[in-house]
Amino acid sequence: MTRLEPLAFRWKTFSSGYSRLRLTDWTIRQAIEGDATAVADLWTEAYLTLGTDGRTEPYTEADFLDSARRGQVLVAQREDAVVGVVVLFAPGTSDRAIGCPDETELSRLAVASSARGTGIGRALACFCERRAHATGWSAIALWSRPGQVEARRLYESLGYRRVPEHDLVDETGHGRLVFRLTL
Repeated sequence: MTRLEPLAFRWKTFSSGYSRLRLTDWTIRQAIEGDATAVADLWTEAYLTLGTDGRTEPYTEADFLDSARRGQVLVAQREDAVVGVVVLFAPGTSDRAIGCPDETELSRLAVASSARGTGIGRALACFCERRAHATGWSAIALWSRPGQVEARRLYESLGYRRVPEHDLVDETGHGRLVFRLTL
């Protein structure tokens, strides 16, 4: 398995409200073991509490540790709080859900409900794209549930294209819509 060097990346975005301009500042970095609870909470909020079609049990620290063993877990941190997370699996990594042999797989992108709409999800996905491109991987694959309309809009706006011939129904009986970005 290819290992990527940890990088920190600082994003600044400006978003305008009705009568004010607000600066949001966060850092994207490699997750550490101390992030396990925050990451499990983000995944639970995104895929169980607010999610549709699938997850029936809360995520645990063990889920984080398993993902960290098999892939690269990246987090977005604002001040002292983890507000976003994504997992990037290298081509050939075991237990990838949908990636073809030459594709990396982007998985479990989640942003805290309090931080949605600030560009963190987009920044995490773009960060993964840059990492995959720098490593020489040919494409990124990901899957989304049919009810995750906002996520699908994000992926499509980033250039991901649907690959319906790779769609599947998972062990829970729920659909997975597959997307691919050629690098």
